[in-house]
Amino acid sequence: MRYMFVEMTAFTRRIVQLDLEEDLRQLQVDLESNPVAGRLDPGTCGLRKVRMTDSTRSQGKSFGARVHYLVVPQTEWIYLLHVYPKHEQDTLTPEQKKLLCRLVSRIPGEQLGGDR
Repeated sequence: MRYMFVEMTAFTRRIVQLDLEEDLRQLQVDLESNPVAGRLDPGTCGLRKVRMTDSTRSQGKSFGARVHYLVVPQTEWIYLLHVYPKHEQDTLTPEQKKLLCRLVSRIPGEQLGGDR
């Protein structure tokens, strides 16, 4: 199955700001072969969270960046919504989760179904 990647504007802006374009390409290759690689992040309306290498800081996945994404199998699209480096933040705040849920509710083909 060949997935189409859709980046939210804020996501792309942050990837460029963090200089993670090359690492993102590798993550996309990884997600193409295993779109459900990341674990479901509770309270984010179906988003998965996956680790991404940060080669600019010589950090592996454990200390690299975190990416929140949504897989929509019906359309074969993967939406990339949020990224943050591990050294800035460990997990999402409740307010960030609410914001991401609102974004998920606007994605075509997705139905906001509670916590998922």
